Amino acid sequence: MKKLDGVYVVDSLANIEDYAGYTTRFSKVVEFLSRKDLQRLPNGRYELDGQSVYAMIQEAQLKPWGMGRPELHRAYFDVQLPLSGEETIGIGRFDQAMPVDFNVEDDFCLCDTPVEPFTLQPGEFAILHPGSCAHAPCCTLDMPGMIRKIVIKVRQ
Repeated sequence: MKKLDGVYVVDSLANIEDYAGYTTRFSKVVEFLSRKDLQRLPNGRYELDGQSVYAMIQEAQLKPWGMGRPELHRAYFDVQLPLSGEETIGIGRFDQAMPVDFNVEDDFCLCDTPVEPFTLQPGEFAILHPGSCAHAPCCTLDMPGMIRKIVIKVRQ
């Protein structure tokens, strides 16, 4: 397990049970990611606990590293898990004093926080903390292409 305290955690899906008590709602994440049919589930949104916990299975175009700005969420943890192909995600600690134009309704803003790359393989997941983790998902250090991934949103 890799961890930057209060910003992110990266671990193997084989260890997902260890995160059932991460917050009060993470038991729903563990239940969903423990399914044996994750690879066969169709793309779309899966309600796990209404608006409090939901999963999105999607295909995404990977962009070259350094293209685009990091994003930030304040209300939701992001749990990211590539199903096919590797995904590089930029991670950085967001400076709370940095001014941003935050969209509360969408729980989203772009920021200029410097990020460092780490690469997730299928079978690995990242938990990105709200308010402190600026992240640039869907990047590649190699050739751009498509990946299939799961993003789970977990309200704090």
